[in-house]
Amino acid sequence: MSDAAAGRQPNRVQVSSNKKPLQFYLNLSKRLLQEHGEVELSALGLAVSNMVTVAEILKKDGWAVEKSIRTGLELLEPSAAAAEDGGEGGAAPATAGRSVSKPKMEVVLTKSADFDRLFAEHPPPPRGPKAAAEGEGEEAEAA
Repeated sequence: MSDAAAGRQPNRVQVSSNKKPLQFYLNLSKRLLQEHGEVELSALGLAVSNMVTVAEILKKDGWAVEKSIRTGLELLEPSAAAAEDGGEGGAAPATAGRSVSKPKMEVVLTKSADFDRLFAEHPPPPRGPKAAAEGEGEEAEAA
């Protein structure tokens, strides 16, 4: 459980509600499934619906099979809660100075039986020059 405690798993994607388009998360998930055989999608608050959309598209299109789902509430400190809201305002004045509970959901997907055939026929687009130059790729961008 040390990987989970460290918070950095190479096959984990933290989905945001406003930072990246859904196609980014779909392509990244396909790459991680290819590399690791399994991908863990995770989201907090309003991003949960985006994460569910990504997971359902991967399942519906035959790329992945659902292994597990976890739900819960994440207790965020005031500064973390403001950062998670993306600086959108709204509830910030009402929650200033106190912890906030955010809904959290994690879905673990594994490669489907048809994954290798689908990946050969429809590989995700190559990573851009910026990601290739950084060496870390999209894993760092998704965090």
